[in-house]
Amino acid sequence: MKQKEIYFDNNATTRPLPEVREEVLKVMGPEFGNPSSAHSTGARARKHISHARDQLAELIGSDSSKITFTGSGTESNNMAFYSRTRDKQNGCEIITTTVEHSSIQKMCNFLKLNDVSIKKLRVDSEGLVNPDDLKEALNGSTSLVSVQWVNNETGVIQPITEIGEICRASGVPLHTDAAQATGKLEMNIQEMPVDFLSITGHKFHSPQGVGAIYCKDKFLLAPMLFGGFQEEGFHPGTENVPGITGMGKAAEMRKSDLQNLIARMKDLRDRFEAMVLDFIPGTSVNGYRNKRVCNTSNILFRGVDGRRLVKELDQNGVRCSQSSACTNYESAPSYVLMAMGLSEEEAYSSIRFSFSVENTYEEIDSVIEIIRKLTDDLRK
Repeated sequence: MKQKEIYFDNNATTRPLPEVREEVLKVMGPEFGNPSSAHSTGARARKHISHARDQLAELIGSDSSKITFTGSGTESNNMAFYSRTRDKQNGCEIITTTVEHSSIQKMCNFLKLNDVSIKKLRVDSEGLVNPDDLKEALNGSTSLVSVQWVNNETGVIQPITEIGEICRASGVPLHTDAAQATGKLEMNIQEMPVDFLSITGHKFHSPQGVGAIYCKDKFLLAPMLFGGFQEEGFHPGTENVPGITGMGKAAEMRKSDLQNLIARMKDLRDRFEAMVLDFIPGTSVNGYRNKRVCNTSNILFRGVDGRRLVKELDQNGVRCSQSSACTNYESAPSYVLMAMGLSEEEAYSSIRFSFSVENTYEEIDSVIEIIRKLTDDLRK
């Protein structure tokens, strides 16, 4: 008998919803086309992209003209950094944090090799940045501040509005990686002091391989590729029409019932955490309990090898992870948890569970029983 899969790794990716898959198949079938073609089939494809841009803009509270489609959240992050450093001479500086996604960490490593100064703000034991530290770090050479809105491992929400106001007062653009925030927080980004915002669709049930960058003023944006005039020249190359259309549909569906969906994911997360803490000894939650996104739970299982537990859970049909999917195959413990002050042993003993609107309370009850048995066995 085939084992039932229980998928609690939705921060890595979500499954495209049936309605999203239907839209994707439509533009891969009877409504196909190259948006750059100067005939009716091309016009049809352009209409799909325009509609998707409007749908995504509605989700984040933006004017659609400020959204550029990209291939991923990673590309959007890199594009923001490249835009603020490509023309800078000596003295260029970026301020970010110690808990950013690996796409930003590695972009910073690359920029350091090219004489860009990088400052990383520390976080406290709950995973939060202190805005006063940013005030002290800012100076006349700062070209960009980049702070992740929601951490992909712990779900901790940073005070982006306060950070943005500090940046605005200093005349420094703010970028935020909103991959884990989009579709999980209510947004009105045009009313916020944010200049660049990165999005990836597959975190809210769109296809993989499509992202976007919001830019408050497109004069600040610079292309990293050169070719045709697709996306106004900011992202040349034939558009991923199926991916873009799917992301638009996913955004529309999320926006249409956002408050209820957030509440449902929070109920699932809170039920899971309460049962873990009640029924499994030696457990605690990593990250600020009251400032976390609705669907994410990072649990420390003291005295348990987290790598072994993830493997045993997988063999029992339960999918979860220890860190970002982009760093899962690295042998080192989570740098996010280490930056929060956890020991190497504690970081190795921590596991991330992330929920979606497709999960059920019955799945949570089943997983708790599996975890209880496995942790007892592993501690023996």
